[in-house]
Amino acid sequence: MPPPAIDARKAVILCVDDEKVPLLVRSRVLEKAGHEVLSANSAVEALELLQSHLVDLVLTDLLMPGMNGEELAREVKTRLPSMPVVLFSGVNQLPSESSRADLFVSKLEGPDYLCQKIAEILGQFQSPAADA
Repeated sequence: MPPPAIDARKAVILCVDDEKVPLLVRSRVLEKAGHEVLSANSAVEALELLQSHLVDLVLTDLLMPGMNGEELAREVKTRLPSMPVVLFSGVNQLPSESSRADLFVSKLEGPDYLCQKIAEILGQFQSPAADA
């Protein structure tokens, strides 16, 4: 039996990571979970995509060169206060700098946990793409 459809439109997730292979794998996991995924290799690229695309959620790696995930979360929240931002990191505890994000998920939790948490946070937020 197919899962119940909450919305006919797929949620659009902007996935940000400076490492190409983890970004590709994470994007495929999110697509398999039923989301549309935009990928960015840096925070600067992510901000450019946010200007030109409707996005429901930003999922960003914490540790990136240049602008890190926390700095990206702060900038996203400044521009789009209702945009949910999820920090994703290999550390297994909440980093002190994650206060700007709406959720922190450790990479150690695995893909099923990540998809579950993203579904939960999408259910809690009204975002720009949902109004389109």
